[in-house]
Amino acid sequence: MNKMTVKSALFALMTSAVLLAPTVSAENGSNQGQGYHEMRGEHRGDMRKMLRGLDLTEQQRTEIKSLMKAHKSERAAQRPSAEVRQAHQQQMLDMISSNSFSEADVVNMMDARQEKRQQAAVERVKMQRAIYQLLTPEQQAKFKANFAQRGSRKGDRS
Repeated sequence: MNKMTVKSALFALMTSAVLLAPTVSAENGSNQGQGYHEMRGEHRGDMRKMLRGLDLTEQQRTEIKSLMKAHKSERAAQRPSAEVRQAHQQQMLDMISSNSFSEADVVNMMDARQEKRQQAAVERVKMQRAIYQLLTPEQQAKFKANFAQRGSRKGDRS
């Protein structure tokens, strides 16, 4: 094998490992429909930490639960069907196993995935803002303090 073929094969193998990992974990079934952070409960846990110690009224709790439940339902409704996920997996396998490699095709696929992740993040921030708007000015100040404290504990991680 010449040097360029080895590089191409290695690149294809690494790309397949990275790209198929989420598909394999989604096929597990126990965490279907959840992203990596959601499986670990980070988004939900982060929001709970932000609300900790705010002395929410019963009405605020009810409205917050409603907002969070609606957000969860919306995310579930946006999840691609099993057929779409299967087609995506097949497309990925076709890219990996084809005789030729098109970096542009892989980049296009990853751009589409990134766009979906970005939209999900926007929707999550909208939900969090709606929750923030339910708080009293005192609770909002405490929320901001909780948020600042959370950021300083995480250090340089994103």
